[in-house]
Amino acid sequence: ITLGQKTLNVNESDIFRIAENYLKNKSFFNINMDYLKNAIEKVDWVRNANIRRSYPNKVIIFLEEYKPVALWNNNFYISDNGEIFSASKIKKKLPNISSFTNRNIIIFEYFSLISDGILNNKIDEKIYQIKENEIRSLTVLLASNVAIKFGSQNIKERIAIFFKAYKTLNSSDLKKIRYIDMRYSNGFSIGWK
Repeated sequence: ITLGQKTLNVNESDIFRIAENYLKNKSFFNINMDYLKNAIEKVDWVRNANIRRSYPNKVIIFLEEYKPVALWNNNFYISDNGEIFSASKIKKKLPNISSFTNRNIIIFEYFSLISDGILNNKIDEKIYQIKENEIRSLTVLLASNVAIKFGSQNIKERIAIFFKAYKTLNSSDLKKIRYIDMRYSNGFSIGWK
C-alpha cells in the first residue's frame, strides 16, 4: 500500500490501517475497489479517494483532501468550493461563517467576492466573520473590527459598491471607522468610533 502524494490534514495512519485491515486476507485480484474507496472516503478530510492496482502486488491510493477556507456555524468547515464538511479541528485560524439556513453555496459566493475584492484591491485586511441572520441580512466583520452591513437585498451589487467606496477612504480614516452600512438604496453611511 502506498499513497500517491503527501497529505496536509488527513491522518495517513488511518488510511493505512483501513487499507491493511481490508486487504490482509484478500488476493490481489479479489479486491473490491468500491468498498475500499468508500471506507477511505469516510476518514476526516478525505474528499475523494482513487485506488489503483499496480502489478504485481501494490495498491496505490490517491487522495483529494478538502481545503478549508472557513468555519461553518462553529461546528463544520466550508471548503474552497463551498461544500460543508465535518472534520477534526485544525490549528489554522479561519474566518467564521454563520447562517441560520442551509445557504452554504450563496454565502460562499459572497465570501469569495469579498475575499477576491480584498486581494484585488490590495487591501491589508482579512475577513474575521460573516454572519447571516434569520431574515438573511448579511454582516461582515473584518479583522480590524470594522463591521460592514450589506443587508438582505442586492448583496453582490453592494459588495461591488463597497470596494469602490473603500478605495476612496484614506488609511487614517479607516482606523476611525466602526461600521460601514451598505443597506441604503442610493448610498451608504459610516459609523465612527
